[in-house]
Amino acid sequence: MARAFPHLVGFALAAALAACGGDDVDLERDTVEVHVARVALDARTDSPVVILEESAGPRRLPIWIGVPEASSIANELESNKAPRPNAHDLAKRLIDGLEGSVSRIVVTHLSEGVYYASIVLAHDGETVAIDSRPSDAIAIALRYHAPLFVHESLFLQALEAAGADSGERI
Repeated sequence: MARAFPHLVGFALAAALAACGGDDVDLERDTVEVHVARVALDARTDSPVVILEESAGPRRLPIWIGVPEASSIANELESNKAPRPNAHDLAKRLIDGLEGSVSRIVVTHLSEGVYYASIVLAHDGETVAIDSRPSDAIAIALRYHAPLFVHESLFLQALEAAGADSGERI
């Protein structure tokens, strides 16, 4: 489609992005850059967990995720390519096909024990934030080598939930 109808590409991306609108969270203020430290299995719950680690500090944020997402993140970290594309590979192909890119992702907030994130997509000088599960946002960001961010308040909430004091490391 992109080659046959180049004028439709920008229109299609803009229309698709507008339809996906994210929340109204400030995606730049009070954010901390993180990286994926590892994907592990929580022995207590037998559930996968992705550990985000502050890039310029010692803090960590564990986020429990599903098995397919954990597998996708781990495979991307280890540069293992699947014989068939998964949902995150498909998302990358769609974004690439519409001549867009991922500029960053932000884990935005925690509500009733559920984390929320936004994927910031860029196209032709414009950006739009798309609401996402953190696991999907992380898996897609890794495919773009895009930076990952967490709102500062989430580190404090994770410490409180774990019953740790502010000096402990998660």
